[in-house]
Amino acid sequence: MNLPDIAAIEPFDHGVPFDMLAEMRRASPVWIPEPASEHFGGGPGYWAVGRHADVTHVAQNPQWFSSWLGGTTVREQRPKDLEQLRLMMQNMDPPRHSKMRKIVNRAFTPQVINQLQASIEAHAREVVDAICEKGEIDFLTEAAAEMPLLVLADILGVPAQDRHKLFEWTNALIAFEDPDSGFDRKTFRELVLEMFAYASARTLEKRAQPTGDVWSLVVNAEFEGEQLSKAQLDRFFQLLMVAGNETTRNLIAHGLMLLSTYPEQRRKLMADLSLLPSAIEEMLRFAPPVIQFRRTASVDTELNGRRIRAGDKVLICFAAANRDETVFDRPDEFDITRQPNPHLAFGNGTHFCIGANLARLEARVFFTELLTRLPDIEVSGPAIRARSSFINGFKHMPARFTPAPRKGPLAHAPSPSAPLMAASAPPDEPPRAAPTDAPATAPRHGTPMLVLYGSNFGTAEEVAHKLAVDARGHGFDTSIDELDAYSGQLPTSGYLLIVCATYNGTPPDNARAFIRWLDGASGTPLAGLRYSVFGCGNSDWASTFQAIPQRIDAGLARLGAQRVHPRGEGDAKDDFDGCLDAWVQPTWGRIGNDLGIEFGKPVAGALYGIEVLETKRARAFTGTFDARPMRVAVNHELRTGPVQEIGSTRHIEIELPADVSYRTGDHLGVLPRNDETLVQRAAARFGLAPETVIRITARTHRETFLPVNERITLGELLADYVELQNVATRAQIRTLAAYCECPFTRPRLEALAADGQTGENGPYRAEVLSRRRSVLDLLDTFAAIQLPLDAYLEMLPPLSPRFYSIASSPLHAPHRCSLTVSVVAGPARSGQGRYEGVCSNHLARRNDDGDVVHAFVRDPQTAFRLPADPRTPIIMIGPGTGLAPFRGFLQERAAQRAGGQAIGEAMLFFGCRHPEQDYLYRSELQAFARDGITELHVAFSRLKARKIYVQDLLREQCERVWSLLARGAMVYVCGDASHMEPDVRSALADVTRMCGGMNDEEARAHVDSLVSGGRYLVDVWATG
Repeated sequence: MNLPDIAAIEPFDHGVPFDMLAEMRRASPVWIPEPASEHFGGGPGYWAVGRHADVTHVAQNPQWFSSWLGGTTVREQRPKDLEQLRLMMQNMDPPRHSKMRKIVNRAFTPQVINQLQASIEAHAREVVDAICEKGEIDFLTEAAAEMPLLVLADILGVPAQDRHKLFEWTNALIAFEDPDSGFDRKTFRELVLEMFAYASARTLEKRAQPTGDVWSLVVNAEFEGEQLSKAQLDRFFQLLMVAGNETTRNLIAHGLMLLSTYPEQRRKLMADLSLLPSAIEEMLRFAPPVIQFRRTASVDTELNGRRIRAGDKVLICFAAANRDETVFDRPDEFDITRQPNPHLAFGNGTHFCIGANLARLEARVFFTELLTRLPDIEVSGPAIRARSSFINGFKHMPARFTPAPRKGPLAHAPSPSAPLMAASAPPDEPPRAAPTDAPATAPRHGTPMLVLYGSNFGTAEEVAHKLAVDARGHGFDTSIDELDAYSGQLPTSGYLLIVCATYNGTPPDNARAFIRWLDGASGTPLAGLRYSVFGCGNSDWASTFQAIPQRIDAGLARLGAQRVHPRGEGDAKDDFDGCLDAWVQPTWGRIGNDLGIEFGKPVAGALYGIEVLETKRARAFTGTFDARPMRVAVNHELRTGPVQEIGSTRHIEIELPADVSYRTGDHLGVLPRNDETLVQRAAARFGLAPETVIRITARTHRETFLPVNERITLGELLADYVELQNVATRAQIRTLAAYCECPFTRPRLEALAADGQTGENGPYRAEVLSRRRSVLDLLDTFAAIQLPLDAYLEMLPPLSPRFYSIASSPLHAPHRCSLTVSVVAGPARSGQGRYEGVCSNHLARRNDDGDVVHAFVRDPQTAFRLPADPRTPIIMIGPGTGLAPFRGFLQERAAQRAGGQAIGEAMLFFGCRHPEQDYLYRSELQAFARDGITELHVAFSRLKARKIYVQDLLREQCERVWSLLARGAMVYVCGDASHMEPDVRSALADVTRMCGGMNDEEARAHVDSLVSGGRYLVDVWATG
């Protein structure tokens, strides 16, 4: 591909060349040479990256793509200049970048930025008053530049009259390489030295008498044990000036240009100014203020199939990514209602623009003032662009409008600077102070309420704890425990709420004794007990969905208990939150009717207080599952095609401690960690760095899984303790709405959380559930939410272990167990960056040179194991990673035969896409077949025009399958529960019909008898 040097300014003379960037994006990454020109002596070339996913990948992985090695400008810098540039935060990598950013993080949180709104509104009034009587203006210099300069003066704590100096210095820094700028090197140097002298003078002032502004914060902060040097402060001031001025100036200028160019979109906005927030996001996407940035590969790596070597320059082009047709529908159309809009105008990852929320607020406030008072303002002639391949900006922009009268200053006095920390209470609630489990006004009637749960993965336990909190708030004498704790000991009066899950058709570990007791009990000993049951499950497991909650519900009724409300069914595949709401509210209503009490909304005191500390504690392991540190001995890729296109599946071998053993068919429970990028994103939303040391203090007596009264870094807390990617519930969204004052945002949140919206077209389902949007996604989307960290932590469930079928046999490897891990990664359904499965990526990133995971062996308490008699025939069906337990089965059978035992016949049906892509363990499987351990039947779904699946091969091998079934074969199915397992069961019915001489009904009954007789066993998972 022959593309021009897009780091040069010439391709951008008439605006961003989106057609050229589209060509680059389709082949991204593309190697582009750097030929010499009139103003440039030539360079080594660089990789141009334009796909949304690739730009995100580069931006989010500074360990591979460095900002420090070569700086962030594409052209090579002289060593002494690069040394100076590395003093700037934008040219640093973690951990230095994180430490530097931490200095100003808390001054740019959404909570703090929103407190500037009064000041920003006053400045917007001031700017529009200055132009409103003229009728014709240079919109760039008189409006678009004035607005951010006034705000920047406030932020830096400098006199407003100095803003024009800031403007001149910013222009010099941005336009130095523009041949039309008129700046020679001498003039440029003089202006820069003048700027640095100004910064030094302000530094002396702020150190002598600190105020509440950002520059006071910077100059009095410590970095790596001491205050910033003059050189560091000079570059910090430079960065704040450019970032606080240029981005917002060009956002506002492009905004007016786009509204003038697309009149139908302007009419839509003028008819409904509540569209302004989404309009601003579209302005940012369609005309990003920053075009591109450089990174340098620090290691040999691969991107989209291209080999990138250490030292190669990598240019990430935000302008190209923002028009990626695989992410944005109709990407070249300007649509102010576009949702979702995961643009990269503010960057991504470590270097995401710290002032993004400030720029958004400035633009929203300014356009509200401008369009309300000068509704016909429009660009009236050719705008003069700044010649740059870095900044997408203007020098001049003529505009005209019908003159209007001045309004004068706003009545309220703007605050001169932002406070450095935001208040904790939501804006419409009083501060939460009293450490109590319920308000004093709760009706204390003292009726006994027992809440029990059966839970393996934490969902049922979490629901139960919420019910217990509500019960206390409603005045009940409440107890909560595991089901097994009350086996044979249920109360005979009062109220009982049970929340329970099903694990592959069997009870959760902490409900097995209870179920055994319930199944064997008789009579009516519970005649005075009132109860209701809520079941947690996933309808992908169609044959066992809600099986255990149904048994509990029926068993309690059989023993005489009175059902106060019908059993609820939560479906994790669908709208679990809506199902829970639909059960909870009428349940409390029925109980209230029984007692003659009208329950209001239960209110609980704040669960946590957060204290930021100054020293670091030693990291403590947080597992509560008897998990042990285990070394990763082997970790390699199993797929043979391009991983970025077909995905990744890893073979991982874990060394077991000397006192830990396992059986073939066991599972390994792995305690995951949230990825560093996700942790940084969450921490940054609250204005803190991950390395900030905090202490959580309990404000109530409620139980919590978090480490209370311990020193811990925020990064450790977010990485090890809480789920950050779960879909936001309606209750959580209602909490977010309570912390939002914005008249545009709050109604949108309330609509998302509205009760009764469980239908196909409800806003919660469409905007949250189907897009898998987490609380963090919503916080990023709705910048006006002023949620404090303590409330955020209170929302989050514990980070639960993930379970993997062990893919080995102890007869083959007694001190190691193998896992076959499909790495979950791809564009997030929310439209906000990428989604990465927590545990699969945690495992995939563990190196085999000493990395450890914390894990534990778990007996799944199912019959999914090899027959006790090794001579029993077996039929194994497992596409993809469903092969894992069968690899262990085959290793076991091979070891048994090697030890002199006779083994039965076996058939393995394995499915994959293509023999040259994802034929997992190919050589091993072929060796098992060659040695007579099993017959091997492989279905390739993408090898030929007709897709072949394992169920198709079952039908093809009808007579052979039937002959093994007739000799007592066991059937094992491992894989997708929603489609594959039902299709396999249907195929077995066809085999029975075709070879067993039965009709359809008889064939289905025969397969059902295999299930009930324990000869058809499944180990399946949900696809969602």
